[in-house]
Amino acid sequence: MDAPKGRYRVVEKDGRLVVIDNETAGAIPSSLGSLPSARPGRRSASPSGPVAPAGPGPIDRAADFLVACVADGWDAEGRAVIAREWGEAGRGQRWDALLGEAEQRRLGRALLALCAGPVFVLCVVFAEGIWLGLGALLTLPPLAWGATSIVSLYGETDDPSLRD
Repeated sequence: MDAPKGRYRVVEKDGRLVVIDNETAGAIPSSLGSLPSARPGRRSASPSGPVAPAGPGPIDRAADFLVACVADGWDAEGRAVIAREWGEAGRGQRWDALLGEAEQRRLGRALLALCAGPVFVLCVVFAEGIWLGLGALLTLPPLAWGATSIVSLYGETDDPSLRD
């Protein structure tokens, strides 16, 4: 017993694949039914997997939020303005910078990594034994990476000409 005929069939005409409607016995208009013929041994140019969503993911959205919290404003070109003062070894330090999109992403991700600090403190306070070691193992590398990233970003972007 053969399977019933489907409503559509695909045939090749002039090197192109054309979809034929079996009920009307006519070709579907080319804008709907004509497909480029595939060459033997080549894969289709169309993506076969799921398409990634457009826009930033949840991690980058959280990082953007943290940058917005620490930035002192934005210039006309959309760069984040950083103007920070702190005291170190009895003398004042400053970081004045205009951060472009790549630097904003780096700063936001570094700040997000520093958010692992409170998790580490909770592990030290409440955990014991193997859980304390596991907490340290999971939180100390992001803390170290976040701190070194901010220090290197400071060294790369500090611009004394922006100071008042």
